[in-house]
Amino acid sequence: MPEVTPPLRQQSQKPRVLYITSRGHSGSTLLSLLVSGHSQVVSAGELKMLTNPDPTRRLCSCHRLAPDQCPFWSQVQQHVIEAVGRPLDQLVLGDDGDDATFLRHNQALFTAIAAVSGIGLIVDSSKSLPRLSRLLDANAQGADFVLYPVHLHRGPFGSMNSARKRGDQLRSAAYNYTRLFFLTRERLHGVQALRVYYERLAAQPREEMARVMEWLGLPLEEGQFQWRDGIRRDIHGNDMRFGHSDQIRLDQSWRRQLSFSQKMGVLVWTLPVRLRSAWLFRRLRLWIKPGVSPFP
Repeated sequence: MPEVTPPLRQQSQKPRVLYITSRGHSGSTLLSLLVSGHSQVVSAGELKMLTNPDPTRRLCSCHRLAPDQCPFWSQVQQHVIEAVGRPLDQLVLGDDGDDATFLRHNQALFTAIAAVSGIGLIVDSSKSLPRLSRLLDANAQGADFVLYPVHLHRGPFGSMNSARKRGDQLRSAAYNYTRLFFLTRERLHGVQALRVYYERLAAQPREEMARVMEWLGLPLEEGQFQWRDGIRRDIHGNDMRFGHSDQIRLDQSWRRQLSFSQKMGVLVWTLPVRLRSAWLFRRLRLWIKPGVSPFP
């Protein structure tokens, strides 16, 4: 996938949806906050979480309430019910349901968010590759929304350290990291998409955001770097959305928190990603996969 492929400009009133796909803890909340700081963008957060049965897993950023209790999201829900006859927590947003229902429900959801917010560019930071794949298929079928996929990628050391702190085994996390990288690249092959690197975004936010906004056809605005001053509508996401500081810091805690042997393991297990070699991953995947001793 080319690093930057400008999307086709379409003269349309259809909602535009910037969809962020990535691993967890790769900076999707940060990217969403920075993009939605623009006056012509609204971030909806992880829309896939609208159907999560645990209400604490789908709190909004604007009121810290479940969607049916939030003034904004309850209006969105009313529009959706009028369109498809279902509340937000009963929509088909993931792997369930048939494609026609998925298309109809997501079309209604994006249209409702645009109508209630008065903004035509929506950020969906669900991250899920299967959800992105279905949205791409729906978009190709002439859906009433235009999709802008973004592949947000974080380097292996930071990603693996975050996984370790969540309790994951490093080798298992490295295998899943590598596998998802190539699955994402394969799915986005031939698709107009943008790749964003977390390390560049955190270290040089203005330069990276200028690139992202140019791709979207919008000017960079100063308010994008003062996101605490605005209203965010995100569903779920990293707790940084509830913080008070808008300072951006590159997380390099892995340098001191990973041991030398752990760093060497991550370096070896994620080598196919570093070399961008799907062929090498196919050759080494059984060796990288957990259950095989890397150092007999």
